[in-house]
Amino acid sequence: MVIDFHSHNFPASLAARAIEVMCGKLAAMNEQMGGDFKPVGDGTVATQLRDMDRSGVDMCVNCPVCTRPDNFDAILARAIAVRNGAEGEEAARRIFQLGSIHPEDPLFAERVQALKAAGIPGIKLHPNYQGISLGDPKLVPFFAALRDAGLFVISHCGFDPGYIDAPDVAGPKQIATLLERVPGLKFVAGHLGGECGNLAHATDALLQFENCWIDTAVMVYRGNKPEAQRVVREWPADRMVFGTDYFWRDEAKIKAWVESFRPDPVEREKIFHVNAERLLGIA
Repeated sequence: MVIDFHSHNFPASLAARAIEVMCGKLAAMNEQMGGDFKPVGDGTVATQLRDMDRSGVDMCVNCPVCTRPDNFDAILARAIAVRNGAEGEEAARRIFQLGSIHPEDPLFAERVQALKAAGIPGIKLHPNYQGISLGDPKLVPFFAALRDAGLFVISHCGFDPGYIDAPDVAGPKQIATLLERVPGLKFVAGHLGGECGNLAHATDALLQFENCWIDTAVMVYRGNKPEAQRVVREWPADRMVFGTDYFWRDEAKIKAWVESFRPDPVEREKIFHVNAERLLGIA
């Protein structure tokens, strides 16, 4: 069993435009990187399912981001619709759609309860896109509400290729500050098991928080980054989930990359599905 805990898709009517906009924002950075950062999928559920079959991925978690408070309802409605078969029976069975809340939404408390009532197990955040810092003390009530409702958070962490010169708002230091202020929050640090742009061993500051996991979603894949290799090789298997950032990255390639550092079958089980099942509540 393999679960990709960090992937992206859009309604078919919006997918092409969404990818066009994101690629446009990353154009200058992509040119500097020799054209490496290009999508491998078209953003649709149909293509995602085909690529999952090709890559040996059984299930995936779709991670939308609420960039404005008024995006909440549409994101929740789509999550429920996909679960109920709007994109077909196979998608309903194999794709977990998360919710998202803008952390500065004044209605965050009722949003959290709406997600809980709908059976949505967690939310995705992207601090750069949402204009927040994970270490901001003003956000403690927001994260405490999520914790108290039993919802997990998966957040984009580390650098973002579109915000290379921006202040660090989601690195290990900010995450540690958040988890000290909101103990017990279930937090998945996206990209910190990949090329996250942090100093060597910076990620290890999060090992003290037993409810913090990292994922292996590799944004800018080169395959030879020593710190990324070290983290995937050395972090406890109980604290890591497999993620790819699909449609940006090829699931088969990232899967093989992780496997190359984790030959032990018991550790692979934990990374590739056991930890994800526990977070999703499907164990």
